[in-house]
Amino acid sequence: MRVAVVGAGIAGLVAARDLAAAGHAAVIVEKSRGLGGRMAARRVGGTVVDHGLPVLEVPPGGAVAALVRECAPGAVPLDGDAVAWPAGMTVLPKAMAAAVPAAGSVELLLDTRVAALRAGTQGIEVAQDQGNTIGVFDAVVITAPAPQAVELLEHSPEPGRAEALRAVQYDPAVMLLAGFAMDEPGWVAARPNSGPVAYVTNEAVKGRPPVDGVVPVVARLRPDASERLFDASDDVVLAEAIPAMRTVLGPGTPEPAWTQVKRWRYCTARSQVDQAMANPQGSRIIIAGDAVAPGPTVEDVARTGEWAARRLITG
Repeated sequence: MRVAVVGAGIAGLVAARDLAAAGHAAVIVEKSRGLGGRMAARRVGGTVVDHGLPVLEVPPGGAVAALVRECAPGAVPLDGDAVAWPAGMTVLPKAMAAAVPAAGSVELLLDTRVAALRAGTQGIEVAQDQGNTIGVFDAVVITAPAPQAVELLEHSPEPGRAEALRAVQYDPAVMLLAGFAMDEPGWVAARPNSGPVAYVTNEAVKGRPPVDGVVPVVARLRPDASERLFDASDDVVLAEAIPAMRTVLGPGTPEPAWTQVKRWRYCTARSQVDQAMANPQGSRIIIAGDAVAPGPTVEDVARTGEWAARRLITG
């Protein structure tokens, strides 16, 4: 069986790995240039910062724990079951893509946007946004956020299925990356009770020591502030967020040595739909990802990838 997996987040990577482990061929098609979705990191100020998922919760005995153990050991333990990697959260998705089970195969097509799914005599034709055909597949797994999944389903042989996903709404997130010349905080994350900032993460605690005395931190704005400032200029975001961050970091915190702003339009699903109900028996287009996850954690989302692969393998 040859399966197209739309999206290279944790759900898509898990689905592709499980399909390959069962001897099938998976082709992951990702619109961006990187893997992992919100498990994203970038270099700034001479260090690495995680500008999506702040830490990875690894419940003992869960799917994510097995992935970390098999693919990306060497994570730094943090509070509770949380871990991170000195080189950034992208370590895990990159390792998952590289360590493919030998029975089948996983191919990556990055920087490629899927625009339509068409019924063909030999299967489902997957077309990119420029109209070119990516290939013909026996099945498709869609792991994109619900609004993007809806658009794909509307341009598929099963347009009626889009309705179930329309109810899924997302909170956006505006993230502020900054470096402060200060003493390193003694905590992993701080969550103020008020103001525009939801939390501030101390990136130095993840095995990334300060560079020239500058401590890297990442702040996420609350959903209401993120929605209000999502389309604002970086200068407007910084004018509101920096004073709030300095309040969280403590008296005497100087102006930042460097800053960047990152935006996630579909960051956290406010609600989900049941995965089994969203995927009628016998369909060859399977929905996975946060839109159908039983909860908001990476573990929940990974389980939807397992479910999608199992549905296709067992019929």
